[in-house]
Amino acid sequence: MTQVLRRLPDNTQGRDWVIGDLHGDYAALMQALEQAAFDPQHDRLFSVGDLINRGPASLECLALVNEPWFFAVQGNHERLFMQAVQGDRHALASLFEHGGRWMGLHSLDSLRPWVDLIEAKMPLALEVAVAGQTFGIVHAQVPQDQWAVLTQWQGEPDAELVRVCTTLRQRVREGWQHPVQGIDAVACGHTLVKKPLQLGNVFALETGLCVPELDGYLTLLPMTQLLAQLDRHP
Repeated sequence: MTQVLRRLPDNTQGRDWVIGDLHGDYAALMQALEQAAFDPQHDRLFSVGDLINRGPASLECLALVNEPWFFAVQGNHERLFMQAVQGDRHALASLFEHGGRWMGLHSLDSLRPWVDLIEAKMPLALEVAVAGQTFGIVHAQVPQDQWAVLTQWQGEPDAELVRVCTTLRQRVREGWQHPVQGIDAVACGHTLVKKPLQLGNVFALETGLCVPELDGYLTLLPMTQLLAQLDRHP
């Protein structure tokens, strides 16, 4: 069963980082972490989802959720992958059209443990304590722009909650500036932006690693930097 929200305590030993959509580019992540002097013994890394598809190393990226320093939410590509492995032909066809042809190298049965891993390790949302503030992460959008919808949810998510959290693009496309209530800041991915974009207290971080022809790149930022930016530009 997919968990709606997972909460993480303050990291008093190191730094907390957040990345945009990874899309199967394990080498780009390792390079970015090296340049940032990321310390896996003390630092933590949080992902806005879409670990898989488009890039050359989807399963290597997905396996990162087994690392004690790595945390990720489900994106629409993880949802499609789960549906495809569970026998949804339309989802499989959509994946093949959007960077998922690597699945053709594997039997669906061999991929079922990866579905179990996603359900066990990747909730729809993460809430991280950061020096007295709270930092939220979803792939696409916070339902009703109210973090309480996630904190108060009971049981398994329904289809509409999944749709909002993993597929909606309204805030970025329409430039909504009103804040998400009930949380200090939120990071999301999913919708392509040329550079990290602040909209209210939401930071859009999908800077197009998977589209190098548009000069896309992987965004990796400390949570404290984003929170400080929020203080300067509320």
